[in-house]
Amino acid sequence: MKIKQIRNATLRINLGGVEFLIDPWLIGKSEGFTFGQSPFASEVVDPAQLDIVMPMCELPMPLADVLSGVDAYVLTHLHPDHFDMAPDGTVGAKLDKGVPIFVQNEREVGVMKKSGFADVRMLTDDGVTFNGVTLKRTYAKHGTKEPCGPASGIFFSAPGERKTLWILGDTIWCDEVAKTMAELKPDVVILNACAAQLKTYGRLIMDDADVESVCRAAPNATVIASHMDTVAHASLTRKTLKAALERRGLVSRVLMPDDGEAYVF
Repeated sequence: MKIKQIRNATLRINLGGVEFLIDPWLIGKSEGFTFGQSPFASEVVDPAQLDIVMPMCELPMPLADVLSGVDAYVLTHLHPDHFDMAPDGTVGAKLDKGVPIFVQNEREVGVMKKSGFADVRMLTDDGVTFNGVTLKRTYAKHGTKEPCGPASGIFFSAPGERKTLWILGDTIWCDEVAKTMAELKPDVVILNACAAQLKTYGRLIMDDADVESVCRAAPNATVIASHMDTVAHASLTRKTLKAALERRGLVSRVLMPDDGEAYVF
């Protein structure tokens, strides 16, 4: 298994000999939006974040290298910090529309088809298989107050792999996620952990306390913190998350890759 951090929640995963591109948000630095220009301006907790243009950093490699050799795209959920979205409602402009794409629900299937994707497949709780790799959709709670839309995690397994992988997606730690952790017992877990927040929905993804809960619930798993240093509404950076984990005695338990960094398991 090879895991390469691209930027934000965008990852390249090679598992079972299959190359997956996860949550491909591929526009260049500052080519996206600000909260101040969006309907979510009143949702921003810190006014200093209103005029920050996202993405906040460039891709760590040429776009052609991000896309080369990918067998399938996988989208945990359709939000503009996980997938390129155009003003006309179409999505995924930089992607090869002939490559299979996996999405979480029927609505997103429809969006992909309207955007020209020829092979759109839906993830399920029971799992779907692609070239020998099984992808299972898992529950995600995308907000401490109320969900900021539907989101999913994805559990990967393959007969030729010694280890399993769970990308938890945009979720907080909660009873449902804890139950799934106990059932699946993943060997490697990837967490979205910049503690992004909005007023109505609360904290949208994990903070250092949630990361600690994951570490305690999965003491033998490799834990990777992703979704860092790219979105304006984050309340943790790589630097501050590392400091928080040091205070919790967990800094050696959590890998925090730089953009472009890869691990092999």
